[in-house]
Amino acid sequence: MPRRPRPLDPDDGPLQAFAHELRCLRQAAGNPTYRALAATAGFSATTLSDAAGGVRRPTLGVTLAYVGACGGDVELWEKHWYALDRRLAGSTGADPRVRPSGVQAALTVSEVIEPTQADAETRAPMVDAFRKQGFEPEPVDTEEPGAPHRRPWSSRAWLPVMAVALVLVLVLTGLLVGLGRGSGDTHTVSGSGCPVGPAGGTAFQGTTYSGSTRVRSSATRSAPVIDQIPPGCRVQFVGFCIGDAETDETAGTPDVRWFKLGSGGMVSSAVVHGNPPWGLRPDRCPGEFPAPSSISLAVAPRPSDPEAVELRASGSYLGIVGFAGYFSDSGQTVPVPRWHQLGLIGVGFDGFVLPWRIAKPTADQGPIQLVAVACLGGDGPTDVLDALTLPPAAPTRTRPLSLGGDDRSTAARTACRYPV
Repeated sequence: MPRRPRPLDPDDGPLQAFAHELRCLRQAAGNPTYRALAATAGFSATTLSDAAGGVRRPTLGVTLAYVGACGGDVELWEKHWYALDRRLAGSTGADPRVRPSGVQAALTVSEVIEPTQADAETRAPMVDAFRKQGFEPEPVDTEEPGAPHRRPWSSRAWLPVMAVALVLVLVLTGLLVGLGRGSGDTHTVSGSGCPVGPAGGTAFQGTTYSGSTRVRSSATRSAPVIDQIPPGCRVQFVGFCIGDAETDETAGTPDVRWFKLGSGGMVSSAVVHGNPPWGLRPDRCPGEFPAPSSISLAVAPRPSDPEAVELRASGSYLGIVGFAGYFSDSGQTVPVPRWHQLGLIGVGFDGFVLPWRIAKPTADQGPIQLVAVACLGGDGPTDVLDALTLPPAAPTRTRPLSLGGDDRSTAARTACRYPV
């Protein structure tokens, strides 16, 4: 018999209430075992059990996979997760308006952007207060409660039958694999277990590096896992589309690109080393999001810091925004202006907001050029861009700016690059 779940009191706090609701969702789905949920969700039974344990906050990806496997409303639960994030952040001093990947490159120009101590504190990652308390997660069940105990086959009389059955299974498996393989099937594997790409039509390549790269049926975190690829595989992709935002595991920046396999499966760009070639346009795919179509940049005073401003971007179908400024580096004998990346952020609860403090202007400092660019991820700029000029002495008195082709391209690439 499996261990009983650790009792939860939803009145103990927001994390316990969240876990209690997850358990209720599973109960409403017929109380499937965690092993059954794992087959659909793409996460281990232990990880899914831990999500409903009430000890640690589950990641958004695990939560949505859990909910999707139980047939729940994924969009509604994403709102629940961010509401939990806000409540937990309120007790740790983190800024509840910005997602964890929100301000990854905001300090790439230290001589221009000078954060206050309060800014540094609000950007600190949220601390899980339950991480060191030593509670056990909700147990992983191996059998349904009340299910009859299954006797192991211990009689030697069964051995011949088992041997014949094993041979038949191996023969049938070989036939099925042989029938399923074709020259254009990316699920065909090499001797290393890596998928073999289609004979033609490959658009670009990428290398897997995580423990197991999940292939999903659509460009959403909650989509069923249809395959898994081991690390170190050079994978051929036939295109990419725009889907759910994921956090790049190496750069810590958001990414909305999903790479398409020839078989129709999707892999998040966030877990693959490699990007589509410059100029390749997003394609159609299941679960896709529309491409960014408009963006507007505005500069507003920062109430908590009179010497700083907030760069605010808004628009249609924005998932990630990069900000860049054109000015001279401080300390130069002969000032030579260039484009500097100011930030690469995902949407927060107040939209795309980047706090920015300008250094004191020099006598020869002219207006600073600023851009906001719709990005798809690190090194993934688009041509959706808005530009302003900003006088350092009066930073809220901005004016529209029209950039030429070369400047526009350079500004976009700078704003959307991986932080250095």
